[in-house]
Amino acid sequence: MSRFKKFLAGWSLRSSTPSYEPGDVIEVMVTGDAGGETVARIGDSTLRIEGAPDDALNTRVRVAVETWDETAHRGTGTYRETVGESAF
Repeated sequence: MSRFKKFLAGWSLRSSTPSYEPGDVIEVMVTGDAGGETVARIGDSTLRIEGAPDDALNTRVRVAVETWDETAHRGTGTYRETVGESAF
């Protein structure tokens, strides 16, 4: 194996439009509160979070994905728990 291949071992590109399945549990950063809806932006995708506490903005939360639209890159999820705060 060449040095270049060793250097790049384990690297992969990630998409700005990830794909999720209903039932997936993911950790996201709550980035907004649009019109009373708590929202997390994941790349170019948007996940609306239902049941999040009022102080969830700028916190890291665990969410269970309920719906996901591959074409629109939008979905809904249910708040599970807060797992951290922003580093800002």
